[in-house]
Amino acid sequence: MIEHALRTLLLQTLALAAATGVVRALQASVLRRLGAAASYLAWLLVPVAMLAVALPHPARDALAIDVNVAAIAQAWAATVPTAAEATPPAWAVVSMAAWVGGAVLLALVLWRRQSRFEALLTASCLPAGTGPAVLGVWRRRIVLPQDFDSAFDAEERRLMLLHEGVHLRRADNAWNLLAIVLLVLHWFNPFAWWAWRGLRAEQEASCDAAVLRQEPAGALAVYAAALLKVQGVALTPPLATSWQSTHPLVERVRMLQLHRISSARHRAGLRVAVLAIVVAGCGGYVLRAGASAAPEGASADAYSVLTSIEVEFDKSPETRTKIAAKLLTRAGEKSTLRFNSEAISPDQGRPFEIVYTATRLSGDRVQIDAQLHYAESSGSPRVITRDGEAARLEIKSGDGAHTFAVTLVPTVIPPHAALPDRVPDLRKPANQRAL
Repeated sequence: MIEHALRTLLLQTLALAAATGVVRALQASVLRRLGAAASYLAWLLVPVAMLAVALPHPARDALAIDVNVAAIAQAWAATVPTAAEATPPAWAVVSMAAWVGGAVLLALVLWRRQSRFEALLTASCLPAGTGPAVLGVWRRRIVLPQDFDSAFDAEERRLMLLHEGVHLRRADNAWNLLAIVLLVLHWFNPFAWWAWRGLRAEQEASCDAAVLRQEPAGALAVYAAALLKVQGVALTPPLATSWQSTHPLVERVRMLQLHRISSARHRAGLRVAVLAIVVAGCGGYVLRAGASAAPEGASADAYSVLTSIEVEFDKSPETRTKIAAKLLTRAGEKSTLRFNSEAISPDQGRPFEIVYTATRLSGDRVQIDAQLHYAESSGSPRVITRDGEAARLEIKSGDGAHTFAVTLVPTVIPPHAALPDRVPDLRKPANQRAL
């Protein structure tokens, strides 16, 4: 469980880093050619990429799932694995504890910063010398500074309210909440912090563009003057979109000159950004599907598994029959072993068949997904054991007349390792291989 969570976290970390790198690398070009709205929308690629690699994918083979055999096939009375999942290694436990501790600590820091910002409100007003801001995620509202009417002239106030109105309509605080959740979960990843700062900067730049695109050329100077009046006031809570930007003033004013693009170019930029996000998301899903087709920890071609199988038919000394076999397969590959009627049950005339997949997990663990067939009955147990250790299953037939004890001992063979001296002939069908 812990190791699976850490593997998922690692995969999400790689997706976040790759998506952030792509967006940052193309940011200047997108801003110049397609506009600030497209540049801001491009940040949606980050959660889309993380979602694409997290979606479930169909397995390469129809492997059995972990089920209650007795509940779905009454013909089998019990399935008792003797090898349980191993205790996670110490490094996994320590890593999980550090990740959870860091996430909780960062969440507390951000919550305290948000609370301190909201504590500054006096009669629903911000302190003098600041700019307006949008607060709230579900019940959003624009909050003004106490000296809003005296510190800014009418034209500056109009432009500032237009700017905050864009934040309000787009529900930017909801997007900020999603970004905060990802930042908390990936507090250790420098790409997450890079993405967070880039998102907030592009958020303000896209609002600037939305306002100035509809204003005459002379509005640029008024807009820059309003920015200058609140520059240096550090009010940057996580869930608020304030007038002050994380950009330096000179850089933000320079960016304002790029925002006067035509409406047709603006719409084209949004379409291109949406198309790129959809294509990237589908591509990430396909790539992840290809990667998930191989067993965890190694490719299907790299590792082999030599499985010793022993079937003991009935427990009484008078009727006990033992048959053993060894099968060499690729890790994660389905194999079939059938014991004919003469060998396993002369009086019944029915074969006993084992279809199994041995998958190499992390460390020295091996997962065995088995499908057991006898006459019209079947069951699908799953066991997890260690390399070279036995996993035992005891199964009764539906009428209770026969008992099967199946013991499987998987041995993982690394790439380029010497094979055992005696192995079955894999060119023959499973029920004809030499024992």
